[in-house]
Amino acid sequence: MYRRAAALTAAGLAILGVAAPVHAETTNVGAAVTVSVDSAHPGGRLAADAVGLSFEMRELGIGNLDPAKGNMTQLMRTLGPSNLRIGGNTLDRDTLWVPAGQTPPDPKPAWVEDIVTPNDLKRLRSLLDATNWKAEVGVNVGRWDPALAADQVRTMDRILGKRLVAVECGNEPDQWEGKALRPPGFAYPQYHADWSACADVVGHGRIAGPDTAGTSSSWASSLAADEHARMSMLTVHQYASGPDITIDRMLAPGQITAQLKAVSSNLAAATANGLPMRVDEANSAYSGGVDGVSNKYASALWVIDYGLSMAQAGMAGVNIHGGLGVCNDPIWNGKFQRYTPICASSKAYELAQQYKVMPIYYGIWMTRQLGSGRFLPVTVNSTNNISAYAVKGNDGRTRIAVVQKDTAPAEITLAVGGRDRAASVLAMTGTGLDQEATTIQDATVDAAGRFHPVPSSARVEAGQLTLTVAAGSAVVVTL
Repeated sequence: MYRRAAALTAAGLAILGVAAPVHAETTNVGAAVTVSVDSAHPGGRLAADAVGLSFEMRELGIGNLDPAKGNMTQLMRTLGPSNLRIGGNTLDRDTLWVPAGQTPPDPKPAWVEDIVTPNDLKRLRSLLDATNWKAEVGVNVGRWDPALAADQVRTMDRILGKRLVAVECGNEPDQWEGKALRPPGFAYPQYHADWSACADVVGHGRIAGPDTAGTSSSWASSLAADEHARMSMLTVHQYASGPDITIDRMLAPGQITAQLKAVSSNLAAATANGLPMRVDEANSAYSGGVDGVSNKYASALWVIDYGLSMAQAGMAGVNIHGGLGVCNDPIWNGKFQRYTPICASSKAYELAQQYKVMPIYYGIWMTRQLGSGRFLPVTVNSTNNISAYAVKGNDGRTRIAVVQKDTAPAEITLAVGGRDRAASVLAMTGTGLDQEATTIQDATVDAAGRFHPVPSSARVEAGQLTLTVAAGSAVVVTL
């Protein structure tokens, strides 16, 4: 059983000079931890859209992502402008593009489950304009029809315009053979020919790929070498694990190290060929996630660590995958979407596009509080399971994220140097790592999708700020 994680313990709040809430249970503070921030040697950049969202193409085909309905627009506004990827397994497996003025075939081909039309793209453009997001959108290459693809690309260029970051040619082509979309023996040379045919149709430099299921697949590095002149972005998918993932494993110190190692070869290839790289589909566990892990508070801590570690390593960004069905129910092809950041609490709410947020949404929100800027070197002087990141913002402010994954509180001293000055603190907590309840400064996202947590005040004195950070929690400090 995990202890209740308070925003800050009473001792830490006393240090910060703010009133401490009353809790029925107290826990001894663990060993002291020092987090040292080196402001003199800024490193790589944190992009404003470093953590975005990913949805299946089916969401367009069934009328979702509609700014005229429900609260999706406000939920995206609450996260702030970012990157939306539309693709997934339903792109190649069962989505048919139908051009303007045409009616869907009757009867439909046996494989068709979803139909996407220009009106769906118009709805997407309205959503992107209303939220100031941009998007990558996929073209069906698994079931390739050059005439339909050409019409879809022309229509996307016309309707989405500046909001279209890239066209993605197919989804997870390294699994097409296993999904009967290609014959046995299908390998990179055959895929390269398929990708090239799609790129010829796209006809401009806003092309992403290969969107492989294999995070370290050599198809990505090969495509970067072969086609960098026509590409705008290298993309792969990454999930922390499969159905055997546990909370302990997901939050273990080696988990992020393993995920960084898995992307390293393709990230190096992207860099060598002058391409940005995104993990444009990511989450805690593939095949929809794991009940009791992917849909619980622990996932919020994992995603902060994951998003910031990937950005610090040089990744342009990650997109957290999800689905807009009923929370914890299967929504397509028998697949559960337990890892989704946004879902509906009932079928009626699903039809109304009125959604609630899951714990991982709060983790994404916390990650995005670091804004955009340049990473600062950070040293954590502790053997505790604690991660820390610092960013010198484009606005001149320094922001520090601390992810506290231990089961006991820790007294954390931030050594930041400089003059005495004011600071603010946002703390994310949950009732337990294995529970759903999540808050930031005791605030939650309301039914309209709005969110207004009030930071605590703190102060840097003699170059240091000391917090007592609760077990299983995360804080973002702004200086």
